[in-house]
Amino acid sequence: MQRLRYFFYWTLLLTCFVANCRKSVQTQAIIISEAEVLPVIDGVGDDACWQNVPWQAIDQVWIPYGTQIPEDDFSGRFKIVWSSQSNLLYFLVEVTDDVFVDGFDPAVSDPPVYDFDIIEIFIDEDHSGGKHVFNGTGEIGEAWGGNAENAFAHHIYAPFPLDGQATDSCFSGDMTGTDWEHNIPKNYASHFDAFKLRKTGHTAVWELALKVYNDTYDDATPEKSRVQLTADKIMGISLAYCDNDDVNENPKRRDHFFGSVYVTEQAYNDHWMNADDFGVMRLSGK
Repeated sequence: MQRLRYFFYWTLLLTCFVANCRKSVQTQAIIISEAEVLPVIDGVGDDACWQNVPWQAIDQVWIPYGTQIPEDDFSGRFKIVWSSQSNLLYFLVEVTDDVFVDGFDPAVSDPPVYDFDIIEIFIDEDHSGGKHVFNGTGEIGEAWGGNAENAFAHHIYAPFPLDGQATDSCFSGDMTGTDWEHNIPKNYASHFDAFKLRKTGHTAVWELALKVYNDTYDDATPEKSRVQLTADKIMGISLAYCDNDDVNENPKRRDHFFGSVYVTEQAYNDHWMNADDFGVMRLSGK
């Protein structure tokens, strides 16, 4: 009986430790190094600036929430660096997936972009949190946000190239407007200074350079809201991957949604509308 008590005690302790580690990783700011030499955006990721940067995992299963997915189905990770010289954030994202599904048509609203295999970059320039769907007022503003540009949810789609080749343009879906009757789909591909998607077998690599805008962003005059990146700047950041496992499915529907940060079950699919649960990053100097 005594041994049984110890067994349950240590099992409970280990469970709590694992749970706390799982959550504590999400609350620590990622330190983003400044690149001395800018990376060549080619989808290879062998530049000097990437070599000493630790990988960050995309390993939280948001949909179906909390389930276990075999690594041969999906594994994902990313790196970020920044440059004061170019005033850009640079991302290197690597995904291993058993099936890559593309075919999204930006001119057609259904199925939506997240029902295909895509990466997502969620960025909150001033780490303010809060809703970011509409420029709403009253009840709409309270429910969905009063400033759609408070944060950006880049749903980044590009067709997968043949093995060893690369795609150099993308679609980046988000939305704005005042309410659901007047919502405006956006393509923020112009936010990417450079983009490359390269595939080899079951591994795909996205390498891209992102311009950073604040919450006064206006499509008509984007440079007015362009942010100057500086050391010690704090931003909200999360990465995610939408996974479709059936290339023959019609219409396409997302099977899994993986994220880089822990969220509660109640917030399993809130990133696209609320920046409160974004991860955190801090830019470091050279």
